[in-house]
Amino acid sequence: MKFSFAKVTNSRLMGTLGLIISWEENKDCFFQYFLLDAEGLGIADYVGLENPTPKEIIEEEERLMGGLGSERLYISEEEALFLVKHFGNKNFSYEKPLPGEVEEYIDIIEKYETKLTIYEMYPPICKPVTEEIEFINYMTMRFIAWDRESLRYFSDSEEIANMHITNINGTLLKNNVIEKGNGKYVSEPLFEDEDGYYTCKIAFSIERVEEKLKINSILVTDKSPMYDFEVFDEIAKKEFVAIYDISNKEEFLEKLFEEDPALQKSDMEDSVFFTKFNLDNDHVKENIYVINNDINAIYYQIDDKFFVGTYDSKNNKDLNDRLQDNYKDYLDFENAFYFEQNALYDFVESGSDDFYDFID
Repeated sequence: MKFSFAKVTNSRLMGTLGLIISWEENKDCFFQYFLLDAEGLGIADYVGLENPTPKEIIEEEERLMGGLGSERLYISEEEALFLVKHFGNKNFSYEKPLPGEVEEYIDIIEKYETKLTIYEMYPPICKPVTEEIEFINYMTMRFIAWDRESLRYFSDSEEIANMHITNINGTLLKNNVIEKGNGKYVSEPLFEDEDGYYTCKIAFSIERVEEKLKINSILVTDKSPMYDFEVFDEIAKKEFVAIYDISNKEEFLEKLFEEDPALQKSDMEDSVFFTKFNLDNDHVKENIYVINNDINAIYYQIDDKFFVGTYDSKNNKDLNDRLQDNYKDYLDFENAFYFEQNALYDFVESGSDDFYDFID
């Protein structure tokens, strides 16, 4: 088949990319959907669709890219195939199995030849960052993730690229950025490593070179451990929870997902959980970054109940008004609660089927 088009999210600074490659020949087409992970996985997910319907094309794109909060940019065949090869080779390096129908893309990894380098790909796969607070948050995230590629690209320094404080590709849970003036900043990250939760302090010196922000130096203190309950208190959010009775459950859920395919759906044993992400990653621009501040809302269906969790009063009102208007034939409002800390997700994880007993 001949190459038709490819597009990728410019979300590399978050550690993950969505990539779509489309092929066509006569009236046939084939779509490949790759989730590319730079933090220890390589190609993390793969789906191939042969002659999909327009609806299937949109749904699969939103499943892949809808939660990444990024722009989707068209790239060339060479660039797309390079990304498959580059991230596929990470699977081999990390000793991680390749996902999905491997025979549909293994030849790209093993046989495709190109002179492109990952650093030539950074402009299309990284969103432009012009604000210094946002840059410090991203660089703190890349440092905690032990992301040598990104540290090297944004510092031009092998010494900085090889610096790390985590034993694995760690996860930044929260960060506080303090500006010291003259391109000097201190990050106070809370992060997860392989053996628990930690805090430390990271001093950055940065400068702007031809409109591109660059790291000049990094200094890091020793890390200090934190207890689980302290971490949960740090990242917990105030939560509004609305409860509805559902009629025609299967029809409602199908319509909900069809009208908002960017919802990230998780089928559980006797229930369905949805995550609705914000359309952008503007939470990274804040002095205080929290990992779950990219979540707009969560939905949970169990038995004949439908729960809606939101995190600010305006979104709570707007979203529930919209649900009650659009799905009035399916939803009947039952109750609403306000919690100082997350309750709905804890209920989901508990395995309980009675919310009132759970919060009692």
